[in-house]
Amino acid sequence: MRACLFARNRLILADGALHLPSVEDVRAWDPGKVDWFRVNERSHGIAGVATVADPRWTPPPGVTTVSLRAALSLLHATEAALALTAAHLARWRRTSRFCGVCGTATVASQHHQARACPDCGHLAFPKISPAVIVQVTRGDRILLGRSRRHPQGSYSVLAGFVDPGESLEDAVRREVEEESGVGVRDIRYFGSQPWPFPDSLMVGFTATCDGDGTLVNRDDELEDVGWFTADALPPVPPSYSIARALIDDFVRRHGVDPATVPTWQRAKPNLESE
Repeated sequence: MRACLFARNRLILADGALHLPSVEDVRAWDPGKVDWFRVNERSHGIAGVATVADPRWTPPPGVTTVSLRAALSLLHATEAALALTAAHLARWRRTSRFCGVCGTATVASQHHQARACPDCGHLAFPKISPAVIVQVTRGDRILLGRSRRHPQGSYSVLAGFVDPGESLEDAVRREVEEESGVGVRDIRYFGSQPWPFPDSLMVGFTATCDGDGTLVNRDDELEDVGWFTADALPPVPPSYSIARALIDDFVRRHGVDPATVPTWQRAKPNLESE
């Protein structure tokens, strides 16, 4: 069985290979007194276990440690999905150690995937924060924005968290208008992707610009927004993201091979042999 071992916010990979270690590997590394928990990744039908190493633990020589984002491009899709689920649950367990109602230390629920308060009975389920991400088009052009968090010169489709009281479609309209000044119509569901940075569920949509496409950037998070044709795109996100799936859908419909679209390059995956 594969194991997801996290140490100081990094994922530990098997010695000499870019895959998740086995439970036996992890036990041999002696990561300290740890609390194992089971992980079921239903979309790929796989299961594993996970734990967080003692903060004082030092990985043995030759073991590879990577950031979770780097793991997405290094691991096979099934193992990457298991690691993402494990990371989401590990963070929830760490931030739900005490009851949010009365402050009592929580315990594992016997009947749910939840942390239970033995005093007041409050249940804390894993937190999932829905966010919308949208492919907005106007004729042969797609709307892209440049976030301050993205590598220099790179762009992506617009996205944002859903506010209380909003439908997903309401959130699409608001986020696009806030970030670009553009109204949209013909909002259609595209797909979704779990995204534990830290605990999101990205819900993808397509939409059509409603108006003349004049852009007004009203969002401090974006340095720029613009309309781009399929054959002249700036660097965009990697293939493991739903953002790229939305962009690839656009370029295919306009006769462009997605393989020719430039992909942004962050700093090289931070691999460490410690």
